[in-house]
Amino acid sequence: MKPYKRSERVSQEIKRILSETLTYEAQDPFLRRVTILRVEVTDDLRKARVFYTVIRELQGVDSHLERARGFLRTTLAHKMRIKFVPEIEFKKVEELEIL
Repeated sequence: MKPYKRSERVSQEIKRILSETLTYEAQDPFLRRVTILRVEVTDDLRKARVFYTVIRELQGVDSHLERARGFLRTTLAHKMRIKFVPEIEFKKVEELEIL
């Protein structure tokens, strides 16, 4: 038996790919200030909730992430070996919130 559930392994891989994509491939400077903290994937691998924070607070980062959702999902599809790429939902984590 494997030590982790598949959804946990997939969430770690999604976090790694999204972090690299936002840092190195995103052309939008707003997205380069986003830090992915955690990803939660449902057991059926259909939905992924991405928790993030922003280095320096800027107005409109949420809308930039929403516009980039398709690009990020396409990137996941190209870099992961998975039958279905999860729908991505972004949730901003405030400084005082506990993960």
